[in-house]
Amino acid sequence: MDLRWLTFFPKNLRIGMSKAAKIALLLDKSGSYDRGLFRGIVQYPDVTLPWSFFFEAPDELTYYQKESLLYKLKMWDPDCIVTKPTNLMPKLKELGVPIIVTAANTKIDGVINIIADDEKIGQLGAKYLMEKGFKNLAFYGTDKIFWSKNRKIAFKKEVISKGLNYFEMEALLLKEWQNNPYRLKSWIESLPKPAAIMACQDDFGIQVIEAVKLTEFKIPFDLAVLGVDNDLLICNLHHPPMSSIDQESETVGHSVAKYIQGFLDGNEKLPNEIVGTIFSVVTRLSTDVIAVEDNELKKALLYIKQNAGKRNISVGEVVGETFLSRRPLEMRFRKTLGRSILQEINRVRINFACNMLRNSNSSIGEIAYLMGFSSPTSFSNFFKKEVHSSCKGYRDQFLGYK
Repeated sequence: MDLRWLTFFPKNLRIGMSKAAKIALLLDKSGSYDRGLFRGIVQYPDVTLPWSFFFEAPDELTYYQKESLLYKLKMWDPDCIVTKPTNLMPKLKELGVPIIVTAANTKIDGVINIIADDEKIGQLGAKYLMEKGFKNLAFYGTDKIFWSKNRKIAFKKEVISKGLNYFEMEALLLKEWQNNPYRLKSWIESLPKPAAIMACQDDFGIQVIEAVKLTEFKIPFDLAVLGVDNDLLICNLHHPPMSSIDQESETVGHSVAKYIQGFLDGNEKLPNEIVGTIFSVVTRLSTDVIAVEDNELKKALLYIKQNAGKRNISVGEVVGETFLSRRPLEMRFRKTLGRSILQEINRVRINFACNMLRNSNSSIGEIAYLMGFSSPTSFSNFFKKEVHSSCKGYRDQFLGYK
């Protein structure tokens, strides 16, 4: 049999809906983004009856059988189709049900496109690299793909607004794709060092890492590299492992399922686009560096990085790690990083707290204790003041669908 359909039983089932939804999931099971969408959809809890899911068997079992796919899909009579971009799209549209399509190189007419807030991704990448002290920042991608172009525009705008040096490189696609590392080599050699490069997507980031290996420069000391998608296979493919912006696709899948449920219940119309807006940077060795030349400033930043997540360190402690008094060290912080010593301490503590809330099952009290707060209340007050969200509200953005 070239096709399979399964029924999943989400949590928190409620009684009252007369018909269980039938959703066809024709997603790319090899891609981390689509796998995240899949998990977010099938784990959606707020349904009355179990949803039935229809999906393709592995490609090696269905070669030359796409017409059979269409026939069985038609016989199964889905209420909605969630699919990767496919040349079967005209035939799928003939089925007369809503079609939701994951990100493609261009937006597709007549369907609901799943896209990301690419401006926010570009801004996040630039801010992340600038916070590490980089003054030379570059973007690698292609204007032929709309989400790459939009990320580049936002990245460039953020860098230039801070008066820093901006560079860019256009990737070759299709048959020329494999030649990109050799083209990148001379570009990388020409960049002032240290420099940080944001790639539009993880596959492009790996090409940057491959190109750097053709030079005498080292990652992350001479060049830091940041990707987008946080595909674990790709990010860990080379040494050093690559940092990446996680698009939190499971939360997008949760939103997709919520829209589908509302549509099937007759409560709302499906939108023209479903936009992912929640992102986080996953730091690995490719960006794990402090890009400042000032040795005293570097000592202070390293001390903050190593200790601020574990306990409430003071400005005086940081000053004591250097040969400077407080005033000149404060001046160096503001001139180089654009923030005070205390602001840097709080930034590192907040990043640590956010990471724990996103990626651990620790309670708020346990996190407060781990970070050296006197009580969960003091931790919650600190978090809300800095992030403008409660700890629970922040965590629910990422874990609310589970």
